[in-house]
Amino acid sequence: MFGLSLLQCLLISVIILSDSCGAWSYDSRSKVVERYQDISKVVERYKQDTDMHQHTRRRAIITSTLTIVSNALLPSTANADVTNKIASSTALRSLKIAQSQLPIKLLPVCQTNNYIGVKKVLRESPFDELRKDLLTVVRGGEDGAKADELLLAYKQLIKSLEAIDATASLGMRGTSRGVLGLDMTGLTGSPDPFQLGIEYEDIVKAMDVFIKIGYESGDIPVQYDSTNTKIGGIDVRSGKVEPRVL
Repeated sequence: MFGLSLLQCLLISVIILSDSCGAWSYDSRSKVVERYQDISKVVERYKQDTDMHQHTRRRAIITSTLTIVSNALLPSTANADVTNKIASSTALRSLKIAQSQLPIKLLPVCQTNNYIGVKKVLRESPFDELRKDLLTVVRGGEDGAKADELLLAYKQLIKSLEAIDATASLGMRGTSRGVLGLDMTGLTGSPDPFQLGIEYEDIVKAMDVFIKIGYESGDIPVQYDSTNTKIGGIDVRSGKVEPRVL
């Protein structure tokens, strides 16, 4: 660009000198002027092409930089999928433990209508982590063919847990629940004596359905065997699911 500006100045100087010295004819000076105008047009086009090239190059550099930063900061889809499946496998194992503790810890307090006991058991291990484990399994199977079934099973299980917790709260307050499950405030007494038992069975069924769909949606094959309690594993590097016996 500096060289082109120098050329323009030189041409202008030639025209001025030609006018002052009177050495050239009018036609010669006209040709010089025309030549200068042609060169000026070339210079202008060069400047425009250069500006456009610089703009394109700058935009390409910015795009490349953003792409590199995004790839560095965001985990790949494959890695995220493997991570979710590993977390889902661990969560399912925790849910199996919770399922095995239902008849040991929750059933006795339901059979005796121990409302305070029900509230207490639901907030102790292994039931205190139920909601978190359920959500982990849902995330692990959200890209699978049974994602919708898994979500419905999750909602049903949560509904069952909230129902028995609500019944326990009613029993603790000494209010009464009607046949249709509606609160009848103002009346003394307790919920239906069979209500906790019914809701316990709902939890058992919902838990069983959720765990079954959870294994299927996470592509973790399981074979049930009372003599072995191992669970399916996943190779972190290859993502391959290895069958285990449960």
